[in-house]
Amino acid sequence: MLIDLGVSSEYFLNNIQEKNFHLRRGAVKAEAFTLADIDNILGTIEPEAPSVNLHNGAFIPESEYVFTYNEVGKPRKTIIKPKFYKLMQDGATLILNRMQKSSLYIDSLCKEISGVVNQETLGNGYLAFNPQAAFGNHWDCHDVFAIQLVGRKRWKIYPPTFELPMPGQTSKEFKSECSEIPILDTVLEAGDLLYVPRGWWHSAVAIGEPTFHVAIGVHTTHISTYVEWVCNKFLEKHIECRKRIGFSDADFHDLELAFDKVRQEIMSEENFSTFKQTIISSNRTSTRFDVGANVFGRGDGLCTSTRLNLSSNYAAVSDESCVVNGVKVPINSLEWKVIKLLSSQNGLSIDELSAQLRIPSDPMKKIVSSLMFHDVLYRASA
Repeated sequence: MLIDLGVSSEYFLNNIQEKNFHLRRGAVKAEAFTLADIDNILGTIEPEAPSVNLHNGAFIPESEYVFTYNEVGKPRKTIIKPKFYKLMQDGATLILNRMQKSSLYIDSLCKEISGVVNQETLGNGYLAFNPQAAFGNHWDCHDVFAIQLVGRKRWKIYPPTFELPMPGQTSKEFKSECSEIPILDTVLEAGDLLYVPRGWWHSAVAIGEPTFHVAIGVHTTHISTYVEWVCNKFLEKHIECRKRIGFSDADFHDLELAFDKVRQEIMSEENFSTFKQTIISSNRTSTRFDVGANVFGRGDGLCTSTRLNLSSNYAAVSDESCVVNGVKVPINSLEWKVIKLLSSQNGLSIDELSAQLRIPSDPMKKIVSSLMFHDVLYRASA
């Protein structure tokens, strides 16, 4: 595992998530990601919004540091390095969105956080130098795991004034409500992790040295998502919900009858189970390629110490249905048993899977090889 959260996943979910911030010193290896990695990313990705942005009080127009040219008949974009460097020196913050697509290391960090919270995650990176807050005090509409990877950065956290904001419920119009006294004022050093729940005011400021952190955002499924799904899927079958709404007091009785049907559908255990399976079945997770094992070796080169993860953001595996990364796995098959075990203990080695399921090593390697080939499992990071 790359991240030492300092607490178990169960403890985090029950006692910390959406309830309090969490600071963990030395959560990752400080030397695992460097400025050279950022150089490599900038040299390989297409520099266009929203993947690449510069921000200095406001977003800087792309035209100020990006040039469009023709490369063998195809329009391409490139960063004008002198302008880019000068903007950074003058206090701009470089924002690299969805870094899990351009960095295997960031992708691995995102997947580990997904394994803790059982939700989808995205990793946005922030590179800065000058001591100023790029966005001032603000809250996010999703939980954030900020992992400091290069240099140091000063973080302040303030108590929430609007709990659990939904997407679109930003802090822009409520700046005056933020407390003047932070409940945490600390400097994160390379390797440190800070969890900030959605809705909690915070700011992050460089302290006059190169600093880079990745903010891993947790994009959750909300109760309102389920309610909306139920309403769209089931309500029109009830005559009570198909009636028109009039404008007299007598029509209120019809609303009461309709509400009874709404509540009936929302509280249906069958509907809730179907909803969860719909979310899990539609989930797709991008994993790193493993051509050596899956094209040429088909598992022959797998060591029994190889650790494995599910190719899914969701750990739940039902006794009635099992779909991982779009692949349906037969219930009660050996493959299903491996998946069910990994759903509760992600990161087990082939040896550990063999021991717990009492399946000899060679047959287990073949099972794992098949699941890797179908992108149901992937090798965990060392």
